[in-house]
Amino acid sequence: MFKRGALLGLYAVFGGLSMGAFHAQDVPDTLWLQLNEAVLGGDSMPALRFCEGATWDSLNYSFHMAADVPQSLVVHNGDTVDHAFALNVEGWEPVALVAGTATELTLPSLSAGSYCYGLDSERGKVLGGAGIIMVGNDDLPHFHWNLGDWEPARLASVAEGGTVEEGAPYVPRQFTVNDRTFPNTMNDPYGYVQIGVGTSCYITIANQGSMDHVLHFHGFHVEVLQASKHPERVGWIKDTVPFLQGEVTVVRLDAFQPGMYPVHNHNLIAVTNAGFYPGGMITHLDIQP
Repeated sequence: MFKRGALLGLYAVFGGLSMGAFHAQDVPDTLWLQLNEAVLGGDSMPALRFCEGATWDSLNYSFHMAADVPQSLVVHNGDTVDHAFALNVEGWEPVALVAGTATELTLPSLSAGSYCYGLDSERGKVLGGAGIIMVGNDDLPHFHWNLGDWEPARLASVAEGGTVEEGAPYVPRQFTVNDRTFPNTMNDPYGYVQIGVGTSCYITIANQGSMDHVLHFHGFHVEVLQASKHPERVGWIKDTVPFLQGEVTVVRLDAFQPGMYPVHNHNLIAVTNAGFYPGGMITHLDIQP
């Protein structure tokens, strides 16, 4: 797997990309589910995270797998309650994760595409323990955006054992891409799109928040290659793409012109940090000449 500097060097020399270049972390042997406090835009909030190691990380671990090959995975549940490991694959049965113990499971043989993994409980979903698995599609650089939204009072209540009241108003204060708010999204090696003119990339976008989202691309239209809840959109070429809760989508971007182009949520509140603009779900396409 190439680091960003090496990847850009390939663009400069060849004007394109060789096989095997990929913007994602390797498939892990072990994931650690951890509960801790995340700080975003001045708000400190409880969060569940799937971490690569036993040390807390505020960023969920998303990774790449080879297509059509099953993968063994150990998950340590560091939370105080039991959970179940969920995967948005037809026929997958959630695997019990007993509090304080390690569980070995097998990720199934998956066809090329992108999938969401997470927790099969209200607590797990609200506290945001969820990542992306990208399978195959490694012939081009492959970036990913894991979308989330945060409402401090709801997070605190659920972390303390409460439940979400059905129909209660939901007004998040923070909106994230890969667990980062703008401008920190610009420092994300897996989400900040930086490629050369005349090249292409894939972007996987997963909405693992508690509300629907819509992203708008400046400068480019993208081709929809996968849309888990809208299969009829495959083949569409759009500059604005909606994502239902739990939806995972893969798009292809063909970079035909240089420049810096924002990509942002089309909901005004979602481009703020605790109400202050600009923030939230904003990132950029950095197209090198």
